Amino acid sequence: MTMKLCSLLLILCYNLDLKQFFGSCYIVNGSSLPSGDSSAQPAESKEHRWNNIRLPKSIIPLEYDIFLHPNLSEWRFSGKVEIRCMVQETTDFIVLHSKDLIISDITVTTLPSNRAIKIYRPLEIYTADQIYLEVEQSLHKDTELLLTLVFEGFLKMGISGFYLSQYFDANFETRSIASTQFEPIDARKAFPCFDEPEFKANFSMSIVRERNHISLFNMPLVQSVPYSDDLMLDTFQQTVKMSTYLVAFTVCEYASRSKLSKSGVNITVYSPKDLIQNVDYSLDAAVTLFDFFNSLYEIPYPLPKLDMISIPNLEADGMENWGLVTYEQIHLNIVKNTSFESKLQATLTISHEIAHQWFGNIVTMRWWSELWLNEGITSFMSYLGLEAFNQDWSMEKMFEEKIFSMRCEDSNKTRSLNHPIEAPDFSATFDCVPYEKGASIVRMLRSLLGEQPFLNGMKEYLKRHLYSNVESYDLWEVLSTFSEDNVDLGFVMKTWMSERSYPVVTVIRDGDKVHISQEPFISDLNQMVEDNPESLPIWCIPFIYGCMDQNGTFSVDDLLLCEKTGVLQISPNTTLVKGNYGDEGYYRVNYDSESWKAIAEQLRNNHTIFTPGERAQLLSDALAFTSSNILNSTSIATELMSYLEKERSYLPWLSTTLGVGSSLKKYEITKEKKYDLIVKNYLDVASNTLAALGCEAIKNEAESLERVRKLLKDDLSSWCKAYPYTIAKYCKECGINSRK
Repeated sequence: MTMKLCSLLLILCYNLDLKQFFGSCYIVNGSSLPSGDSSAQPAESKEHRWNNIRLPKSIIPLEYDIFLHPNLSEWRFSGKVEIRCMVQETTDFIVLHSKDLIISDITVTTLPSNRAIKIYRPLEIYTADQIYLEVEQSLHKDTELLLTLVFEGFLKMGISGFYLSQYFDANFETRSIASTQFEPIDARKAFPCFDEPEFKANFSMSIVRERNHISLFNMPLVQSVPYSDDLMLDTFQQTVKMSTYLVAFTVCEYASRSKLSKSGVNITVYSPKDLIQNVDYSLDAAVTLFDFFNSLYEIPYPLPKLDMISIPNLEADGMENWGLVTYEQIHLNIVKNTSFESKLQATLTISHEIAHQWFGNIVTMRWWSELWLNEGITSFMSYLGLEAFNQDWSMEKMFEEKIFSMRCEDSNKTRSLNHPIEAPDFSATFDCVPYEKGASIVRMLRSLLGEQPFLNGMKEYLKRHLYSNVESYDLWEVLSTFSEDNVDLGFVMKTWMSERSYPVVTVIRDGDKVHISQEPFISDLNQMVEDNPESLPIWCIPFIYGCMDQNGTFSVDDLLLCEKTGVLQISPNTTLVKGNYGDEGYYRVNYDSESWKAIAEQLRNNHTIFTPGERAQLLSDALAFTSSNILNSTSIATELMSYLEKERSYLPWLSTTLGVGSSLKKYEITKEKKYDLIVKNYLDVASNTLAALGCEAIKNEAESLERVRKLLKDDLSSWCKAYPYTIAKYCKECGINSRK
């Protein structure tokens, strides 16, 4: 639709004689805003006095009482919201959010006197989704107000706001479900509200539904009473204090299955009736993960229930609405032949959304520019939950998150963790940065502080900011008090927050000394150095390194590198130095040529001396340095890859396939022979490895082998046409003769 919905409805009001349904309408400054209050007349002589996408903080919401009547067959809904507010600063105007709603009546009264305040200037600020209400007299500080709005809207097929989805049941009949997706700024599409994370409030809800439907809300049902012959009115308990984007409600014809957690919280999965038999795995996983987090955080889950519901065509994997989590259907419907990858991703998604019930819901970022405080922390915590299922799963997914984040940042199209957001379009905010990079930074923080001090600090962070909004500084302030070395995390993390890239640490061995230096890893680094070398950022890098002796034993030490360069003193008996030991730092490591050769030789002799994550990072670093011309020769990357025919762990192969893919892209652009050599070297070792594994799965084989085989089959399948002679034997044996 190119025309504004309200404007179209305005035409309908008069051309189709529907004034009695929508209320009277009028146009103010090119935008439409209905009003049923005769005292609220448009003022045409003045402009509004608010020009900001952010709401003023002069008035804050305390409680919402919402009534909704969705009509799924007619694709519309009507409602009324009463917002109890407090005046924080004396003002004579009120600004709140509304989008795609027809508002037919607005009243403002003072409490407890119920004295009406005349609205003489209601306007819609269309570009900011705002309603501007100018009142005839000043609203003084500490005055309590009741703001009441009556509204209509349409249940559109979509993915945001209060919207309609459809699916086929077992008899191929079309069924409808009305559900919500409010994050980041779409609660305003369902009811007028103060739609920013900082404006936390309590929410009460009443929903009218058909008798064959059920309705769900963040909180449990209090009562259902007849509303008319065919309709019921469901009333729900009031929520705890929370942000608007976490409000959720649903009207559907689903079935459910439930279990109690150890603490007595009722956990329920809702799914279409003909799929309900497939939710047992997700329900069991949810109970286990819920019990884990409820114990780990030492802050009891504050709601009496946790519902999980599958939504057709949900755009995201899941949404952490407090007490009513929505999921893509595939993550709740796990059957016997569900692939390992799908089951792993479903478990991780459930872990992520349950972890959010504390990080993000109880403690919430103040504004979307620091979304990483919600998503980065939660993504990391979700791996701790996954570890309750399988330690190998957790380790592998943590590395995947890191490597995908680095590849995302290598594109030079990303932003910093605390990038300011000024435009009303928030879609670009939900990318790899707050999730993958955020989780990797949190993982590095745990390494810097130590596991137990880190966990103690995160618990204190929750307790100190219970039901509040935070900024990065609040996290650093708490965690710094748990640093055994008295590290000032505000100082240490400054560059990690403000820069969109990450560092590469170069390690050069000189006898019993190791010279280390740092610089940003970006594709145009040489040009930046040539233009302005002083402009390059300096990180405080928690540099952990291991020195291997002749017996293959590592001694581990660390240094907080906050300068451009540094020097390490090591034993003269050291045969190999491994930077980023343990692979918990968010940086790459380059070495002098002799050190690279020593690492490659160690991989060929005994690759298991390094963890799968470390092996994967070594391969990723070497391929990335070759692709970006930090390493001019392919010899280091190909020497490292030469051991891969012995590799049976998933992560090193994943890292290699991603790095080789980048080399192919470089070759297609530059036609440089070195990139083609890397590709052919990879195809040789990959096809030989797959030949040893076999094209088909073996009964009861290890999950890691299953994942390696699938990864190599999928990847090599794409090469059969491009390099038919190099891997002809594989293509023929596995029955693949064309590039996907």
